[in-house]
Amino acid sequence: MNILNSILAGIASGAISALLGYAKNAGENFEPKKAIQTLVIGGFVGGVAGYKGFTYTKAEEWLESIGAITLVEYIKKAIWRRLRKKKKKK
Repeated sequence: MNILNSILAGIASGAISALLGYAKNAGENFEPKKAIQTLVIGGFVGGVAGYKGFTYTKAEEWLESIGAITLVEYIKKAIWRRLRKKKKKK
């Protein structure tokens, strides 16, 4: 259950980060696509933090240093593009 709590905390951190990012850029319109992508990374980092017993910040730094966040970004974007391509065909 601890890992599930960490994933949820990571998703919450991602949501807060997305909202604060848009709030600081007053001229920028809110884009749900970008917000969802931030939530995915937040959930991933939170899950790893819970699994490894790290703080969220330590997990984020560790994952960044080994390239895992970049890898998840690439996988996430590939999936997103395939889903959008299927949606356009309908």
